Parts: sequence; structure tokens; C-alpha cells
Amino acid sequence: MKIRVHDGSDLPGLRAFLNEHDYVAEQIGPNTVEVSRLSSTRYDRVRAELELHLQAWHAAHPEARAELVE
Repeated sequence: MKIRVHDGSDLPGLRAFLNEHDYVAEQIGPNTVEVSRLSSTRYDRVRAELELHLQAWHAAHPEARAELVE
């Protein structure tokens, strides 16, 4: 799964947040990371969990914008 942020300066903080929650977030572009889960879990479950984590990240960083992209 990919996450794109509006401002590339938000990527380091987002990557650190995701790493703390057992995700691997590899930067693949100036505003985009490829996200995977360390454990083997079904895609739809990982996506649902990732959406919840993004909501938590947005709550802590209301000025930042990030979205899942297909």
C-alpha cells in the first residue's frame, strides 16, 4: 500500500510513526511511501488497521495531510 503526503517534510514523522506500529514504510518518491506490515496479515485487515493509524496520526498532526493511494 502507498501513502502520499501533501508536504514531503511530513514523511519522516509519518515513517517513524508507522515504524512504531510495526509497519515498514519505504520512501519511493518525494511525497510517497510504500507501506507493508511486518507480520503476515490479510491485505484487507492491514488496510483497515492502517486507516485507523492514519486517523490517529492526523489527530496528532492536524496540519498534515496524508492519504492512502492505490
